[in-house]
Amino acid sequence: MSEALQQQVAQPEQSAPSAPRMETPEVYYDVGRKDYWIQNTRKAWITVNETGLKRQMRDCGYSAKVHDGERVSDLDQFLNVVQREFDVAYAGPLAGYQKGPVEMCGQRILVTSSPKLITPLSGTCPVFTRLLQNMFPDIQLIYLISWLKVAYESLRAGHRRPGQVLVLAGERNSGKSLLQNLITNILGGRVAKPYRYMSGRTAFNAELFGAEHLMIEDEAASTNISARRDFGARIKDFTVNTVQSCHAKNRQAISLEPFWRVSVSLNDEPENLLILPPFDESLIDKVILLKVSKAPLPMPTHTQKEREEFLQTLCAELPAFLGLLTRWEIPEHQKCERFGVRHFHHPELLEALNDLAPETKLMALIELAFQEGTFAESGFDATAEQLQMLLLASPHSCEAKRLLDWTNALGTYLGRLAKRHPDRVKYIRTSTARAWRLEPPPPPPPVE
Repeated sequence: MSEALQQQVAQPEQSAPSAPRMETPEVYYDVGRKDYWIQNTRKAWITVNETGLKRQMRDCGYSAKVHDGERVSDLDQFLNVVQREFDVAYAGPLAGYQKGPVEMCGQRILVTSSPKLITPLSGTCPVFTRLLQNMFPDIQLIYLISWLKVAYESLRAGHRRPGQVLVLAGERNSGKSLLQNLITNILGGRVAKPYRYMSGRTAFNAELFGAEHLMIEDEAASTNISARRDFGARIKDFTVNTVQSCHAKNRQAISLEPFWRVSVSLNDEPENLLILPPFDESLIDKVILLKVSKAPLPMPTHTQKEREEFLQTLCAELPAFLGLLTRWEIPEHQKCERFGVRHFHHPELLEALNDLAPETKLMALIELAFQEGTFAESGFDATAEQLQMLLLASPHSCEAKRLLDWTNALGTYLGRLAKRHPDRVKYIRTSTARAWRLEPPPPPPPVE
């Protein structure tokens, strides 16, 4: 860019300076920030205001004097050309891209830093391998490795391939956060915390666009169904949509195409699992849900020095692990055209989530209504509005009010129950109404 820029502006005055002049730097004008980006002597991008840029350009030989017959100085002419011809709509790090100018979504942007990708090497990685085998002593390990392979190879090739959210649930101190930190290293070393944005607590998300790995761990997460629904909507957005809206505070939002992988770690107690969104049909294939086993670590970690040595060993083995990863092939029956690897949900965790789902709580309220005689033993037909009024007027109105706290909540949950329990909940439509048929629970088995 600097050669093209110099061709469009007056050349700096030639003189015999007392010290070598700087070379004309590569310069871009940031329209949003209204300042300039130049490369320093280490080839890193930095911002300078107009005063700072003028000082830099004077050191390159550009004069601030206006010569006879000219309307502006060669220094001002340089700035005018930069603003008109080398403007960028966004400047900053962008997940998945090497630094430099890029055309994206119909506009020019400047990527100011690159991920630091590890080069795969031949060799062995006994400590790293043993760690993963201890944490996932079953088929789950295949899904984890497949997810890592697709993510790493896509990032390395510069492809924006979508990937599921990886959820790691297990006991405390089972290595979940350690694995997430290693994933950060595998994906270029940059990480950001997306939970506030994904749960609807903030509308600003610009800091996420500079990191390939979006990590959620030990967050002050909400079990409120509204926050969980927002979280589920963001999971769908982050895993599938190529174009994302980047919105910084006091700045106009801009459309960008980042490379993201999201991981979540949480304890497997019910109150912790409850931060996850309900797994409906639109979400179920966008999450890999793994249960982490708590097992002895492959190296002693009793002291701070031992822990540091353990982490250093794992990081030193990453090139060999990535070498094995790139040579390994995902089994055919586990491949997925969209994500590269099929989704997987550990059955124990999935069952626990289903037990915590709002439609499960609704079914419990319906069964109580049958037991207490609110609904006839032969079954009950009602519209969603009628059923909601009955539940809110029942002795369990507090539970019903918390459950049905958003518009059309009841209809949504009844629809899910109709799919999970078609013998108990059925949608019926007549010439005059749209209603639901609720069947009583089956009688308990006889006691022998």
